[in-house]
Amino acid sequence: MNRRQTLILGGSGLAAAALGAGVAWWRLTPQPPADAAVAALFAATFPDADGQPQPLAQWRGKLLVVNFWATWCPPCVEEMPDLERTRQAYRGRNVEIIGLGIDRPDKIRAFRDDLKLTLPLLVAGAGGSELGRLLGNSAGALPYTVLVDPAGRVGQRKLGRVHAAELQQWLDARLSG
Repeated sequence: MNRRQTLILGGSGLAAAALGAGVAWWRLTPQPPADAAVAALFAATFPDADGQPQPLAQWRGKLLVVNFWATWCPPCVEEMPDLERTRQAYRGRNVEIIGLGIDRPDKIRAFRDDLKLTLPLLVAGAGGSELGRLLGNSAGALPYTVLVDPAGRVGQRKLGRVHAAELQQWLDARLSG
């Protein structure tokens, strides 16, 4: 192989790698949700960890943090105490934090009981994954957190572990504005 062929082959390889990285970045970046996504969120009903149906419409009009998670997802498990503490800190301020578990009911119930969580944990299964995609999680990865304001607009989205300080910043910005 001569020098020209080597340069052409190397350049083609670099272009392919750059294209692949760009596609991966685009797929993993949360996309803006369609207006219909919030309507689908509030139209959904999922059972809680005890099997009782919970319509998400009961939280319409609140500042709502929706966390898509699973018991088998390490960053999901790590962020759950922050979600619980934040929920307690904002209690009585028209704020609710819920978890939509992409998992089995028995796993979610055991997880809730082991950590003594009080935040609503719903069993969303595959329907939760589709709802997450509608709300901008095109990759379908976990954890994924969305903030919906009382008017039904998505204000914040994050793919990956969310920390208490981030949640507080999101909530304080909405509550003071």
